[in-house]
Amino acid sequence: MISLKFLSRLITLPATIIISIIKYYTVGTIFQRTNKEFQGSLYKNTHLSVLNHLANNYTRDDVAHVMYAPVTKLFTKFKNTPLTVGLNGYGEKINERTSWIVRAKDPQGPKKSAILFLHGGGYCLNIFATQFIGITALYYAVPEPKRANLSIAILDYSLTCHYKKYPIQINEAIAAYRAMVEQGYDDIILVGDSCGVNLTAAVARFIAYPDEARDHFSQFTEYEWDFSPLPQPQNIVMVSPWLEPYTKPILDPNFDYSGDLGAPDTTMGDWYIEGLDRADVAPFVRFTDNDYKTQWANVDAVNGKGRTLYIYGSREHLKLGIETFIDLITKKGDGKLEVHVEEGGIHDGLFYVESLDYMSASGAQKALKGDFEGKYAYSLVGKFLEEVL
Repeated sequence: MISLKFLSRLITLPATIIISIIKYYTVGTIFQRTNKEFQGSLYKNTHLSVLNHLANNYTRDDVAHVMYAPVTKLFTKFKNTPLTVGLNGYGEKINERTSWIVRAKDPQGPKKSAILFLHGGGYCLNIFATQFIGITALYYAVPEPKRANLSIAILDYSLTCHYKKYPIQINEAIAAYRAMVEQGYDDIILVGDSCGVNLTAAVARFIAYPDEARDHFSQFTEYEWDFSPLPQPQNIVMVSPWLEPYTKPILDPNFDYSGDLGAPDTTMGDWYIEGLDRADVAPFVRFTDNDYKTQWANVDAVNGKGRTLYIYGSREHLKLGIETFIDLITKKGDGKLEVHVEEGGIHDGLFYVESLDYMSASGAQKALKGDFEGKYAYSLVGKFLEEVL
């Protein structure tokens, strides 16, 4: 049964589209006026207006019954697109919930590298088409010959819209990581957006602090846990981190956040840890409460042994939490983050905004040519991956 709140949003959707079009051709939308990525594209402005109109106005059951689709549907939908035709291993399973987008045929060099993509969506929403195309297009943002040695996998983890809560998502992410290690991948790069960063942080800490992980997660006996050692991810990409899921963002009353897609409240975070003690789960959920010396100093991706690319937008609801974590790592601790702030950027700009340009056949051709000129996040991530591979 669809909720009245979500139904009202669907009914008023045409008005939102009309208003967006009128603003685009007159005073300009909030997106046009703050971020160059939206200039000259009616589609982007309208698309984001629609997403913003619907965002955070649904129940878990609305998502499950109206919006949910497994990642297998996306693999089928896009299997004959320019970006995916000819990709080796496309759609092949690694384990029950993890699949290859591309698997390098004959990787050369001293290490076997792969990306494990952990998607955003507040632990409630499945991976969207823009995220699927976004991570696929990212493959082409890595120049040759480095690209030929890169594989990319995606985890279709359990969702709270199906009442699957913490810590099953961490259990599945660790299982995916371990399965890739068992296939010989010794250089796994974690890439996460939004709550995917939350999951990425949990995975990184789980591997770096196995005793703490064992002490905490052993209580969840409904899941099978393997606490045997794993090689750490040396490099991580964090896009628009959602690091305080059950804490309402503190906003500057003098700043205009309109149009941002970041969670404005704790609804999705509460679904994630439903029925659990916040203090107990905090070390693996609310990362702004962590202590660097005891909970992050062993994480190679931030302690100087590896690298972490950290990207967010200047207009994000989650900005305070994002920047609190920067201080935790780099000021309260002596860790390192490679921080980049997109002027006028909103939540998850890479996978919700920039990736829109590669959904079409003509856009896909640009990606195939490695043409990501003017793309803030794609350019940063592509360069980062080229350097660490």
